[in-house]
Amino acid sequence: MDVSELAHRRLFESLDKDADGHLWTWELLSPLGRAGIQPGDPRVRAALADLRGPDGRPPGIDTQPVQIDYQRFVQIAQHGDGVVQRALAGDLAVSPSEFAELSRGIERIYADVLPNQDGQVAQYIPTLKNADPERFGIAICTADGQVFEVGDTQLEFSVQSTSKPFSYAMALEELGADEVHEWVGQEQSGGTFNDYKLSLDAQRRPLNPMINAGAIATLALVDSDRDDSTRMGTVKRTWTAMMGGRPPGSDVETFLAERATGNGNRGLASLMAAENRLKAPTPEQAAEFYFQVCSLGVDASRLAAAGATLANGGVAPYSGERVFSQETTGRVLSVMGHSGMYNDSGKFADVVGLPAKSGVSGNVMMVVPEKRMAVVVFSPRLDEAGNSVRGVEVCRRLVNDFGLHPYKGLGAERARQKDANRPAVAFRFAFEGTRGGRSGGAASAGNDGARVAAVKADRKPSHGQQI
Repeated sequence: MDVSELAHRRLFESLDKDADGHLWTWELLSPLGRAGIQPGDPRVRAALADLRGPDGRPPGIDTQPVQIDYQRFVQIAQHGDGVVQRALAGDLAVSPSEFAELSRGIERIYADVLPNQDGQVAQYIPTLKNADPERFGIAICTADGQVFEVGDTQLEFSVQSTSKPFSYAMALEELGADEVHEWVGQEQSGGTFNDYKLSLDAQRRPLNPMINAGAIATLALVDSDRDDSTRMGTVKRTWTAMMGGRPPGSDVETFLAERATGNGNRGLASLMAAENRLKAPTPEQAAEFYFQVCSLGVDASRLAAAGATLANGGVAPYSGERVFSQETTGRVLSVMGHSGMYNDSGKFADVVGLPAKSGVSGNVMMVVPEKRMAVVVFSPRLDEAGNSVRGVEVCRRLVNDFGLHPYKGLGAERARQKDANRPAVAFRFAFEGTRGGRSGGAASAGNDGARVAAVKADRKPSHGQQI
């Protein structure tokens, strides 16, 4: 018996509790879920695609139970990138025990932040103004596709300014940094995201890709010699690749509203075009394409997978496909680190210390490069800078509770500087190499889940700016 055969046999026997030589599908799927890999993961679905029950139907909640013998188990375990085998062996970005610990911590943070009703929804267009302010969800995704979600993570929203890092990445991949930075800079603007005085330098070049002028200029570089329909196809295919084959939606109502109220952005495009700083046929066309991209529909779950692509050096966590180069992702994360959170980017860098981007629909995407994972929060109430109030607080709590700030507490004193009011969390990551792939998974959080439900039951309902 060779080493791989022995490893498979040990894994099978660890699951075959009654030692009858067969596994029920739930005996396989349960430990995968605890490791962060859910049945909905496309890799798991593909591995189980040929499995059939006594009635000839694939396994499901309304079908007869299906058993798996050893030979079929080996085929499933080795399928694709081997995510089933790696998950059962604990060889993922986060071990099953650590993943459960992280999941419990996120549910605890969710319960603590849920009562916060500070801020208000964006007012400048109806689709954002009419958003339900009570919506709140948190999703994480690791480089190996381990996922934990709590709250409203499947509710679609327009991506808004959180599209900007990915638009910048697309331009960098197509043209390279030297060409891109002829059209857009890399410095902080010192003003709001749509300030026409502080968005452009003396040569009318946008100061960075995270402000509106910079995003308009950056998008104008993507497939600039093609028609807008082809260009949008490129953008959507890139998003689909990052999100495991789940394409973004198109929020037409939001797009039409953005276009109707977008004179400020058209003005920025015109200022750039006047100095030949815009690679587009007309300023109006460049602004309109920007509105279309900001109106793409995502949810917290899909956006977390896109963020994990950045955290994984440009490799998509579901498929293992390289979407962006490591050089590109490094540049994108650097700009997110100093300019990703509107006019509160400096404060966020101080308090949280990690690259992030927010959108006025109420989403915040934070990347944790050291741990190769992304965190996405969706909650529509915004602060004065345009960032989700709950989103910023979740990021702050996560960094504090798990010791993720890259600068604070450096050295031997770090372990003694934990907040005495926070639960002690021993969160140990061991990340080696770079893998693709993604999964969905939710570890049970026990009492924390009951706590979330109790807070929701006790919650009371609460009584513009431009992307």
